[in-house]
Amino acid sequence: MLPRIAVHCVFVMVLVFNSKYVWAEKINEKLFPSLNYVYDLDQMELQGRSLQILNKPKGIDMKLVNFIKSNISSKTNMPYSFSIHPEKRMEIYEKMGESHFANDVIERTIVEEGLIVYDGAVGQIVLAMIGGEDNLKQAQHPVNVYWSGELNNLWNIRAGYPINQFIYDPKNPELVSSDLKRKGERGFIFRIINANGEYVNSDPLDGKTHLEGFPTQERIHWEDWKPVAGENAWVAMAALHLYHKKYYDELLEQYEYVEDSVELKLAKELARAALILQTETGGVRMAPIGTYRNPKDFVDPDMLQGHWWYNQISAENNISWYAAMRMLYQITQEEKYKVSMKGIEKFFKDVWDAEKGYFHQGMNYVKGHWILSTDHFALDVQTWGLIAFGPQMIDEWLGIGASFNLWKRSKELSGAYDQYGKFIGVGYIEEHDRVSVEWTAGAIMAARIVGEYYEDENFEWSQLAVMDADSMRSGIESLRQPLSDTKEAYSYSSRRGWIPFGWNSHDPEVVSLASTGWVLFVDSNFNPFELPNSLDLKKDQLVYREKR
Repeated sequence: MLPRIAVHCVFVMVLVFNSKYVWAEKINEKLFPSLNYVYDLDQMELQGRSLQILNKPKGIDMKLVNFIKSNISSKTNMPYSFSIHPEKRMEIYEKMGESHFANDVIERTIVEEGLIVYDGAVGQIVLAMIGGEDNLKQAQHPVNVYWSGELNNLWNIRAGYPINQFIYDPKNPELVSSDLKRKGERGFIFRIINANGEYVNSDPLDGKTHLEGFPTQERIHWEDWKPVAGENAWVAMAALHLYHKKYYDELLEQYEYVEDSVELKLAKELARAALILQTETGGVRMAPIGTYRNPKDFVDPDMLQGHWWYNQISAENNISWYAAMRMLYQITQEEKYKVSMKGIEKFFKDVWDAEKGYFHQGMNYVKGHWILSTDHFALDVQTWGLIAFGPQMIDEWLGIGASFNLWKRSKELSGAYDQYGKFIGVGYIEEHDRVSVEWTAGAIMAARIVGEYYEDENFEWSQLAVMDADSMRSGIESLRQPLSDTKEAYSYSSRRGWIPFGWNSHDPEVVSLASTGWVLFVDSNFNPFELPNSLDLKKDQLVYREKR
């Protein structure tokens, strides 16, 4: 009989050839329980108790990192969400509607100059994950901007009362302020800002600066001022990833005491606003009162202007806030964050549809009652839920096998296939003819997590999930775009089309910060919804040590 360790090694090799690196990684974890695949480019090697004998993830692709680091505004050093190769720029902008329609001008301007703060947070977390002085400095810059509350000619990017007339608590409008001097009490950051910090703009299609019928005034200007909860959760998560990277001592298993950490202050300030928006359902409202929505889109015709967003609870947004609250609780041990997490867990149990086999997109408030939002299947609610809550929690809620069935159902409803019938990715809704790279990357991570969880309980489920992950990972390679000899990025999606949650997907020539960042997460086996090495920390380990 072979020695026991040799038997394990033979088993590992079989799994490597059949299911690629995921299986070797899992068996490897059994032999060496603490694997931590996080690169530090200062050292140019894997840090911590890492093992490369049998296998390692794809790791850090520097061509992708170079795109993230260089796709920034020369005026502000803030990241852009998108980029288009100069040779394709006009062709793509011509496809984005008409020259004389205001909404089309607004969309082109966002693609040309916009920063969706969620996208920026994805890039920040990537840079924090990699580490190194230069990367951490670049990731820190947006944190400092958001804390200051202004950017170049945008004199206030924080939404509160009374300056911007956003109300988080109708009984106490002044509870959340837009006064930049009231640090710690200010509201959310607008979900999309002009990365150049400019208020007035021109149409990227033809350079015009005025348009009859443009909202507010004919001079073309920045026209997206929506302080949405989900994007702000990611801003908080990025700040906390930076805080963890800078101040957590893995050897001592403690945080260094930092009296004036802007990362923690920003995260706590944004969480304060979210806590005020948390409802009796357990869910956090989508945005404060005063956030604009076209009246024709109202479910309730009696709803007051500025109340639509306030009367929505997005499941996706709440997954993000669950992760942010968990990070804050792990770092601070303040009970209010744990209470918030329990509320969000309650909300998610209530949006589960056992008959359809998935979580609904959220709730909306109609005629005095919270009702389920059932208009559309939202793929990312399922995959992000699997990643953030984990299969163990979901199975505890819904029964053994629920997580596998949720993944299977998600693939059934949103799986995309090539002309040969190969599973290549997922879309946004119930559809089979469009691939979102970002949402597919989340699906890859979810499928891998499901596969790992069921390895011992049900090997067939486990292998099916991992095979799906591998198939999707190879499937999105057709949407990888070369930009130069040293830079590459991933497309936003496989085709242009309307997404019923309120925006358009783009043609493959439009590359995306979020897509590229999520692929780096996948290839590094890095879960952005968690702080590295923190979930297993005991309560008595979550303490500060005095700064030396």
